[in-house]
Amino acid sequence: MRLGISPLAFLARLLVVFAITFVLVVWTPFAQWYAHLLASLAEAFLHLTESSSDPNLHHVTLMRVQETAIFFQHRLFPQVHPNPIEAEWVQANLVLLIPLMLAMPAPTYRARFGRLAVALVAALVLQVLDIAVTVKAFYAHALGTYSAYYYSGLARQLYGFAYAFTYAMDNQLFPFVIWAGIHFNQLLGRQAPPTAPVETPKTPLAAPRRKRKSARKAASRA
Repeated sequence: MRLGISPLAFLARLLVVFAITFVLVVWTPFAQWYAHLLASLAEAFLHLTESSSDPNLHHVTLMRVQETAIFFQHRLFPQVHPNPIEAEWVQANLVLLIPLMLAMPAPTYRARFGRLAVALVAALVLQVLDIAVTVKAFYAHALGTYSAYYYSGLARQLYGFAYAFTYAMDNQLFPFVIWAGIHFNQLLGRQAPPTAPVETPKTPLAAPRRKRKSARKAASRA
C-alpha cells in the first residue's frame, strides 16, 4: 500500500507534535530522569571499553548527575574537574526526531509507534556514544603524560575528530538520518510489494426465467 505524503498535513502534525515534545523534553522531572539514564548507560559502556588488566586503565571513569548536568572524572586524577556534559544538549535531538517520526503517515498506529520506538532506541545509542566520545577525547588530550603514554598520536587524532563530528552533527543531522533511514522507501515513493489477489469463489448464476419455464413445460409434456 502506498502512503502519500501531504505537505500541509505533514507540516501541521509536525508543528503540533514539536510543541508537545519541546515542553516534555525541557520539563525538569523528565530532563533529570533522562540525564540519569544517559549517565548510567554511558558509564556502563565506558566500563566495557575500560576492561583491562592494567589498573591504570581498568574502570577509570566515574560519573554523577547534578540536576541535568553529567559530571565525569578519571579515577586516577581526582584533582582534574572537566566541564560537565549538559544532558539537555545531548537529548535535544529528541525535540526534532519525535515530531518527524509521528508526523509521517503510517498504515496503522501500531506501525507508527513501532517506528518511533526503533528511532528512540537508535537515538539513545547515538547519545551514549556521544557522551563516551566526549569522555575519551578528554582523556586522550587533557591528562598530560597519562594521555601521551596511553593514547597514541593516531588515537588522539581519531578521538578529536570523533568529538568534533558528534558535537556538530548530533542535534542537526542525526534526527534526519534516523528518520530518513526508517522511512527511506516511503520518502522515495516506492510501493510495498504487491500481494496476490484473493480469488472469491464464483457461484453459478441462476438460470434465466424463460429457460426455467420451458424446462418445466418439457417435463410436464413428458
